[in-house]
Amino acid sequence: MEGVDYLADERKKAAFDVEAMKIVWAGSRDAFEVSDRISKLVANDPAFRKDNRTMLPRKELFKNTLRKAAHAWKRILELRLSEEEASKLRFYVDEPAYTDLHW
Repeated sequence: MEGVDYLADERKKAAFDVEAMKIVWAGSRDAFEVSDRISKLVANDPAFRKDNRTMLPRKELFKNTLRKAAHAWKRILELRLSEEEASKLRFYVDEPAYTDLHW
């Protein structure tokens, strides 16, 4: 997913090191790298698109959520993600549903 970085100009104006702030915000360099890697994985996977979510009728929204949950589990198993990575994947997929009980 090639997006536009709307905040690039604002980041250039910052009076502090933006890269260092990202690491502080994440808690550690390792946590930042995991979060960054998983967020890119979700953003670049067309199965996790969210742009039509507000237009779907309730039944389709439910089916779409189930598809995304199944695809997420498939990716977790394929990539052999750790519990921390799987948790981040779930966070970035951002599809609230009853499936949350089984994560």
